[in-house]
Amino acid sequence: MKIRFRFELTAAACLYLYERLDERKSVEIVVPAKLVLDSNRGAGIQFCPPRGAGFRLKAGMTTCRWLIKSVNFAAQTSLIVALLSIVAIAAAPNPTAPPGTFAEMLDFRSVCRLKPWRTLQASGYDRGGGYYDSGNFLRIEANSHFVLMEADGPGCIDRMWFTYKSQIGGEPYDLLVFLDDKSRPVIQIDLDEIFSGRRPPFVAPLAGLCGNMKYPGRYSYVPIGFTQYCKVVLTPRAAKEQYQYRTNSFGKEIPHIYYQITYRKFAPGTPVKRFAWKLSETESNALAGLQSLWSDCGASPWRRLEQLKESTAKVKLKPGGRGELFELNGPAVIYGIRLAVDNPEGIWLEMTWDGSKTPQVSTPVGPFFACADSIAPQQDVKGLLAGFSEGAYYCYFPMPFRREARIAVRSEAGRNVSVEAAISYKAEKLSRSDCLFSAHRYDYGSPALGKNYCVADLKGSGHFVGLVMDRPGHMEGDDLFFVDGEEQASIHGTGTEDYFNFAWGLSHTGTLALHGITIQGNSPVCYRMDVPWAVPFADSLLITWEHGHSSDKGANLDRKRYSGVAFYYRAEYN
Repeated sequence: MKIRFRFELTAAACLYLYERLDERKSVEIVVPAKLVLDSNRGAGIQFCPPRGAGFRLKAGMTTCRWLIKSVNFAAQTSLIVALLSIVAIAAAPNPTAPPGTFAEMLDFRSVCRLKPWRTLQASGYDRGGGYYDSGNFLRIEANSHFVLMEADGPGCIDRMWFTYKSQIGGEPYDLLVFLDDKSRPVIQIDLDEIFSGRRPPFVAPLAGLCGNMKYPGRYSYVPIGFTQYCKVVLTPRAAKEQYQYRTNSFGKEIPHIYYQITYRKFAPGTPVKRFAWKLSETESNALAGLQSLWSDCGASPWRRLEQLKESTAKVKLKPGGRGELFELNGPAVIYGIRLAVDNPEGIWLEMTWDGSKTPQVSTPVGPFFACADSIAPQQDVKGLLAGFSEGAYYCYFPMPFRREARIAVRSEAGRNVSVEAAISYKAEKLSRSDCLFSAHRYDYGSPALGKNYCVADLKGSGHFVGLVMDRPGHMEGDDLFFVDGEEQASIHGTGTEDYFNFAWGLSHTGTLALHGITIQGNSPVCYRMDVPWAVPFADSLLITWEHGHSSDKGANLDRKRYSGVAFYYRAEYN
């Protein structure tokens, strides 16, 4: 893709370029850039030129190679106009499958790369600020067509979640999804059938039920791509008396059904695979590969990667001590960490990339692997990218580094502790879009009532990829994601258990590829990983959780401890 720009250079900038021209009067300069996401204009780029160069640009990609064709040098005080031919480089320079495909979901190597899209969510959250998070639709058409989500393309629905408080089939709805054609739905299917896991391509374990099997959470990660337009509609098929209704914050009677639809919006012209019931051979093979991978959680998704090396270490930590597990010069990518600890209480895991003064990862061992922080797991926790299996914790997020990597454990325990580690890695050339893996701990002894508590407050550019709550508190707290300083959250959820794809409380358990809840030490431990879509941000990301609001609108007045670990990638080198 080639884009032509006319723009002004100061004399100083022109001199900077002129000094680098060869005898053919051409020069190539790679300029770092920062991804800019705007809800109206889509994806854009703010370039960060060399210090003192004096120019700025915007374009629809993350980085650009500037090929200077000609420069007319003039007086120092004048403005110089140059014609540039700009060759745009996508966020992932390696060939990648287009959004809307199962092949894209198989590309775990792209998890750590910058994302040139915006992630949003439609949900039934209470528009009045209370806890009536069911049945709040965008609008109602023809008296009984409940519009849940509507967006212009190109885009892709990556996650759907529903629940209602009746047994399966008790409240029959049809789910209609209009793609590009506003007059005829591409998907028209019984709501319970699409989440049964038996209706291709909505097959298990990419779609299914979890939690309370009487009133289950219904989830789907089957991609639904669209190029121009998408509208999701819910229509009841039975008489009104068969459905549960409730009164919302505005005194309006609404159906008692909860929903969340998470989707991405792309820059105009982005190729997206439009959803089709019939799959190509390539997509059928990719779906079969995903089914196999998601059904074998605990095993490394990188186990067939060639030239993968392993480093092992064993350290004995004294109270207050520290032990190095791994140190390597880059460029390289860590593809797996397995850790065995007899008792994780008080043991912290730290990872430092490229000579940073502070670790980019600093969390208690247990929650980093979707487990409790104070006791060893009494059961397997089998997530695709993090968990506990065969007596060891594991993490399979790709972790690229350019110059050096250091992984260590430190003890805040009052006892001696033995730690064994096996770390898989591969030396490889990195692209500029490869970001640094990061994770931090949040921990509140007793959050203030009536005020959202903060899960993450990040500055700079990157993308959020997952969350573990080892002390989730009360179930009624809504999640809110504020991207790049926006006043209205791009993502506003409907409750803590809903965020993790469960329903009607945190006591119902299950471990699945991208989400799960287990009970460890009489407390629920919840996890959800958002791959490959993630939540990108250019300047900042603020994640807060609703807590302790007006008692007449809900019971979320828990004063117990709230804690968890947030996972994300940072483009710190930019």
